Formats: sequence, structure tokens, C-alpha cells
Amino acid sequence: MIICETQFDHPDPDNPDYSLAEVDFYACVPFDKFPQHRLSLRKNLKTGQYEVIRVYSERQVVAKNGILVDTGLETGDVEVVFSSPRLSEALNAAKTEYKRFWDDDINDEVCRHKPPKVSFSCKIYYKR
Repeated sequence: MIICETQFDHPDPDNPDYSLAEVDFYACVPFDKFPQHRLSLRKNLKTGQYEVIRVYSERQVVAKNGILVDTGLETGDVEVVFSSPRLSEALNAAKTEYKRFWDDDINDEVCRHKPPKVSFSCKIYYKR
């Protein structure tokens, strides 16, 4: 996915200090490695910093026919893993965190505001 800084311009009506848009990289982690959480990227509109965050969820694991099911209800606990005024640095931090848990790479890139590296939500390119 190509991520553009312009998609983070609008405030969240429920929490106006932060962008309405968030990019989620994963929604859970393997049960035995770390507390359950999702990893997301948002912008702190008050400070201008892009933040990579962990949003923790309660583990309510239920065994159904030998399969563990996690209900994943958010606890409200948010941890800022990394922050930077540069989207590219925050994205690199998110990639590092992703690889830590999933031993794989994500191919997300920062929008260059022109093809072929332009986001569908780029207000700079589509404003022309």
C-alpha cells in the first residue's frame, strides 16, 4: 500500500488531537509471544508527529473444538512505540515492529505525489 501524509489531515471527531485515518499493520500477535494488540500508524495533530502505536486488547481465549479463539476486545491501553515528524521514519519503525512478530516484510511505501508511487488518497496529486 502507498501511504500519503495528506490522508492524516482530518481530526478524529472522538479524539480531535489525532488523525481520523489510521493505518493498521496487524491486528493480533501469536498467543505466546507478547500481549495481544494491534499495530497502527496515526498522526498526533497537536504535535505534528506520526506515531506507531500498540492498542492492547483483552485476551478472552475460548477453546472451541480444540481451536483457540481470541475475542480481541480493546482495553483502551495505547502505547506509543515510535514517533517522528517524518512519515517515512514512522513507516520504517512499523516495518521493524511487523518483522519482529511475523518474520516477514510489509511493502508499504510513502506517497511521492506522482505516479507510480501515488496513494489513492493523495490530495497533492489529485488536486492538480
